[in-house]
Order: sequence, then C-alpha cells, then structure tokens
Amino acid sequence: MQTPAPAPSSDDPSKDPIPLPVRQTSWWVWITPALSIAILAVVIWQFRSFRLDDLLQTIPADPLFWVAFFGYYFTGLAFDFTIFRWLWHIPGEGLIALARKNVTNELIVDYLGEAYFYSWARKKIKMEGSPFGAVKDVAILSAVVSNIFTLAMMALVYPYAKSLNLGITSSALAASVGVIMVVSLLVFVFSKRIFSLTRTQLWAISGLHFARLLVGNVLLAVVWSLALPDVALGWWLVLATVRMLLSRLPLISNKDIIFAAVAVFAVGQDSEIHILIALITTLILLTHLVIGAVLAIGDLATIRVGRKEKRA
Repeated sequence: MQTPAPAPSSDDPSKDPIPLPVRQTSWWVWITPALSIAILAVVIWQFRSFRLDDLLQTIPADPLFWVAFFGYYFTGLAFDFTIFRWLWHIPGEGLIALARKNVTNELIVDYLGEAYFYSWARKKIKMEGSPFGAVKDVAILSAVVSNIFTLAMMALVYPYAKSLNLGITSSALAASVGVIMVVSLLVFVFSKRIFSLTRTQLWAISGLHFARLLVGNVLLAVVWSLALPDVALGWWLVLATVRMLLSRLPLISNKDIIFAAVAVFAVGQDSEIHILIALITTLILLTHLVIGAVLAIGDLATIRVGRKEKRA
C-alpha cells in the first residue's frame, strides 16, 4: 500500500488554494472545441441582423479613427498579456489565448473566459502548483481597481450630476455606491485569504490595471473626438469617465440611455450623439464577432488536421 503524499500547507502563500495535477482528461481536451463551436453559433446568430451598409455610411473617413478604435479595443488585451508575461513568462501564443478569453467573456458568459485561460495555462506553462490563484487574483484586482477608480470619479462628478436630472434616484445611487464600497472593503479585509500572489505582485498588477483604465478612457475619447471633431477633446475625456462610471454602478438601469442624455447635455448634437454611441457599440460587437469567428475556425481546423495526422 502506497503512503499518500502529504497535503500542501495552507499557510504557504506561494501555493494556490486548490493545487490540481496537470493531466489530459477528456474534459480538458474538449474545452477549446466546445468553446469554438459555441462562439461560432453566437457569431452566426448575431450576423443575421447586421446591416453592414448602414454601418459603413456612419463610419468617419479619417483613417486615424481606425487607429484609435483598434488601440482602444486591444488595450485590455495588451495589458493582460503584460501582466501574465511578467508573472509566468508566457509565450506569444498567450495573446491568442487571452483574445479567446476576452471574446468568450463578451459573447457567451462573463468569467467563462477566465476558466478557459486557466485550463490553457495549466497545459502550456510549466510552474509549481496550479495557475488558478494568479488568474483569480488578476480578475479580482481588475474589479477592485475599477471600483476604486469609479468611486474617485463619482466624487468629482457628483455635484454636476445632481443638476442634470438624469432619472437616477438618490436611493439607487446610494445603494450602488454602497455595494461597490462593501465589495471592495471585503476584499481588503479578507485579502490574506483571498489572494495568493505576493504583496509586490499585487501592487504591480493593480498599477497596471489603473494604467489600463487611463489609457482605455483616453483612447475612447480620441475615437469619439475623431468621429465628431467639432466637440473639444476635453469634453470627450469627461464623457469617457462618465461612461465608465455608469458601467460600474450595479443597481442603475438604462445605462446607455443615461449616458446618451449626459453626452447630449454636455455637447449638444442630439442625433449625432445617438448615432455615434450606436456606431461604437456596433463596431465593438462586430470586432468581437470577427475575432471570435477567426479563432474558432482556426481551432477547429487545427483539431481536424491533428486528428488526420494521428490516423496517418
């Protein structure tokens, strides 16, 4: 009878909470093709209602618009790759895995992408223990930093928001702020139990998340400014901040309508603002769909070729 291996100590912060052996079970093997098929199904369904002719008529002619738009779109991916490159020294292939993570979160179910990236990391990267802790910590820090950024911005814009009469009740706003503060406070109180990375790593990742928010908001403001050049860039920077602020409030409904009202109040041009918001939303979804379709078809083709080679 073999002596069972000693369980890892829970006091060792360098180990993940639930270390898992890396093994190629049928469940892990089918994760990627299953996600690829699901993404393709979503892509086909979404493209049924796309009217590309109407979309092309509203796109600005300035080529810098596309530079700024794709810079904004890929900001999150670039910072995610920077974080995991620093933590694990992941190869360039990690960009594809992170792109699939983002598309999966946006098109299927939020945080399902993290589950996929976790499985990819377990199979592709040699490290002690499971990468579960690092993936978890990065996701939690992203939410916490966004919450703190939101609270700081709310303190700045609240005096102006009160005078706009945008349909946000005081009780809903207070409840939303309360949820954000409680969640963030709980993370800090139980940080020793929640996080598995070192304090230095946590601070560095928090700084990168903060930089991602700043860069993303600036690029989004530039995108809007190039689409409507008659409006000063400074107004778009303020509106980009307001947009992120609204996106983080958990108990506020009709966020797109509220944001459109803020934008119209700030810069006027009622019809142009609504067209611009619809344009950017549509372009982001279309980019998700195109990238998701390319990755899914590539995955399925690779799997098919691999099976043929094994049979030969």
